[in-house]
Amino acid sequence: MPTRGVRGATTVDENTSEAILKETRRLLALLIHFNGIQPEDVASLIFSTTRDLTAEYPALAARQLGWLDTALLCGHEMDVPGGMPRCIRVLINWNTDTKPHDIVHVYLRGARNLRPDKADLPLAPVDDLEGWIQQQVDHWQDQKSARKEKRMKVIAFQGEHGAYSEQAVRQHFGQEVITLPCHAFEGIFGAIESGEADYGVLPVENSSAGSINRAFDLLLDHDLRVWGEILLRVRHNLLAPPGTTLDQIHSVRSHPQALAQCERWLSQRNLKAVTWYDTAGSAKELAASPEPGVAAIASSLASETYGLEVLAAGIEDLSWNYTRFFVIGRGDAPVSAKAKTSLVFAVSHDPGSLYHCLGEFATRGINLTKIESRPRRNRPWHYVFYLDFEGHWQDPTCQQALVGLLARAAFVKLLGSYPAAEIPAMNGEGGQSELLQI
Repeated sequence: MPTRGVRGATTVDENTSEAILKETRRLLALLIHFNGIQPEDVASLIFSTTRDLTAEYPALAARQLGWLDTALLCGHEMDVPGGMPRCIRVLINWNTDTKPHDIVHVYLRGARNLRPDKADLPLAPVDDLEGWIQQQVDHWQDQKSARKEKRMKVIAFQGEHGAYSEQAVRQHFGQEVITLPCHAFEGIFGAIESGEADYGVLPVENSSAGSINRAFDLLLDHDLRVWGEILLRVRHNLLAPPGTTLDQIHSVRSHPQALAQCERWLSQRNLKAVTWYDTAGSAKELAASPEPGVAAIASSLASETYGLEVLAAGIEDLSWNYTRFFVIGRGDAPVSAKAKTSLVFAVSHDPGSLYHCLGEFATRGINLTKIESRPRRNRPWHYVFYLDFEGHWQDPTCQQALVGLLARAAFVKLLGSYPAAEIPAMNGEGGQSELLQI
């Protein structure tokens, strides 16, 4: 789609925020109205003012109109002999198929002298300029919200396409989402905070390997909230290029943890384990550069993604192998009936301090589903505690417990209340399981 330039200019009577904001709002509102511009179709806005005006005010007016995600540039013009005083100019770089001769450029007040061929436009289609502008802002925001609901959500995850994290995304959100791979956990948080992704899926715990400490550290460092949890049954598969047979394999690549979880199966077949940076990455590179006798351990999604065959499925040594993921995003999740709450807190270095903090939950009959300590990075030999409990923080009993915790703890950070996942329950021999609704 081509980018067109939409130009406008106006003047003000004095260098005050009130005067500049009012005239800039009017200028932008008319440019948008007469051209049918939608804020999300604007690549950038460039403002310039003469040196007798404060350059930042016009950009502030654009933000007030709801142009929150648009790149803005503002600055002073170079002095021109005989130039117009107290003038504001704007250039809107607009992604549109509109023909150049159909674009309406707006020149108001004294700025009409810059383009004598352009007649001054009316203040607005109605007499109440400020009221009309607010109606336009509300309309733009409603349209933006409606389009956001209709468009496919973007979900960030760590790893290559085909990773178990992406499999967790599909399990929770379904197929109608766009997945965004990130090199590291930090990338998930950055993508959400920048608006590149709507949510992220972050692995926090494995049923056999324990908690993923880096994930919890990042939850403490950032202001995102937990919107949900996912329990993914991790099934390791031996993948190879089409036409390969199991008896031809002598070496197997994968992430060290995946290799460790399949150690018995590999040893029984005298297969050499080769450490790779990632499960899906090992499948991706094997598909791109096949080597005779080499296979990879990865998810079934990786086999579909990279066109590899599954030579053996479910080769993990322990069938009870689940990874717990948090769904993270901005703001708070909607209130759910069967909720779980996660938080982090620290206690004073006094006898009984942790006992009394936990007592706030015990005395109210609130069930704790997880508690784990981590070193407090800014205070050696002090610790923070990650806690999960059943219930929503807005439930009256839970609120009372949190008030009591706040009174006793050195600090408390709520990570979020969210719908509790279904917990798989062991049933019978051989590691068979069924899903138990909690």
